[in-house]
Amino acid sequence: MLKVLIVDDSNSRIDLIIETLNSASISKYLRVIRCNSADTARSELLEPSSLMILDVLLPKKDKGTPQASHSLNLLDDINNPSKPFIRPGMVIGITADFKGLASHRNKFSESASIVLDGNLNETDWLYDLVRHVSTLIDSTQKTQRLLVDQVLISVHGIRTYGQWQAALADDIKKYSRSFEHIEVKYGYFDILCFYLPSTRAKKVKQLGERVSRIIKSHDGKRICLVGHSFGTIILKYAFDQLDNETKVDNVILCGSPLHESTCIDNIISKSSLTINECGLNDNVLLLSKYLVPQLGYAGRVGFYMENSSAFLNRYHEGGHSLYFEKTISDQNFYEENWTSIILGNSAPIRIDSRKSSARDISEILSKAASSIKDYRYLGAFASIAALGYLAFKLTYG
Repeated sequence: MLKVLIVDDSNSRIDLIIETLNSASISKYLRVIRCNSADTARSELLEPSSLMILDVLLPKKDKGTPQASHSLNLLDDINNPSKPFIRPGMVIGITADFKGLASHRNKFSESASIVLDGNLNETDWLYDLVRHVSTLIDSTQKTQRLLVDQVLISVHGIRTYGQWQAALADDIKKYSRSFEHIEVKYGYFDILCFYLPSTRAKKVKQLGERVSRIIKSHDGKRICLVGHSFGTIILKYAFDQLDNETKVDNVILCGSPLHESTCIDNIISKSSLTINECGLNDNVLLLSKYLVPQLGYAGRVGFYMENSSAFLNRYHEGGHSLYFEKTISDQNFYEENWTSIILGNSAPIRIDSRKSSARDISEILSKAASSIKDYRYLGAFASIAALGYLAFKLTYG
């Protein structure tokens, strides 16, 4: 909020200004402080303020005699580097005696951004005041958007070193320099450790707690997160560790091996927007669905929940690594689909490349798995072969 000092010995005019700001629906951005004298204003000017609305004829002390010399001395004080007073970002002068301002016009014009005819019987000056205050609010908000701390946290999958994380960070840097990029790395995670629930859970706990600490350490900043494959499981665990007061801006999940019926309410409730990107040809996730205990293929078929303004399943043609490849428009996938969302420039578009007549191969595999469940050796052989294929796909895409 902007700190606004209204320095005026006329309470009626202060009330009118506040009423006008309220009717213009901009008061929610302002913290207004009333000052009836120059000395009262000086005590407030020991701290930063965004705007001072200053009566040209002002008493030195409350209920004193209004004189232009007191307001001019106040202006001298805020412009004097040896004095402790901090000049507001904008100074707007007001006076009901616009003709009487002539003898002080040069001095006042040097220090004030503008001087308005604050006659209580007129209203034009109030419209001008609202216009200047609105411009100041808009300018301040734009500056804050440039200066606000923003964090992009990315988490890669197994059997990779996450080279895409640096590429995504570089892409964001082309549009904004206000992001801190945190690439969560954990080295090369073995496929066998991924397969076994106990070792997988241990790794998820270790990394999930690290990610939750990172999020907590950047509380108050605008936070965006991207997780691919195993990274989505880590993000799920991290959000389960956060309290309900923790909020992030957006979360992008892609290629997720989480079970499609997994409850991700803890992610959705703590983020303004959660997107789950799905690859319709992600055969790696078929293997995680049918061969890896306790996992599924939410990054292929989506999470079983409704789309809303806070959550969106999106479906794309492509496999497990489509998110780091070129699109048909010769752009990087993340540049085309994520950059504007991460930057906060636009709402996500709905994408659904599914063909209603197409039959997902997962249905065939599901029936096949049921038909051979009693053939122990055949099932074991199939599992070993499939795990080998999974390791190959995760390594070479």
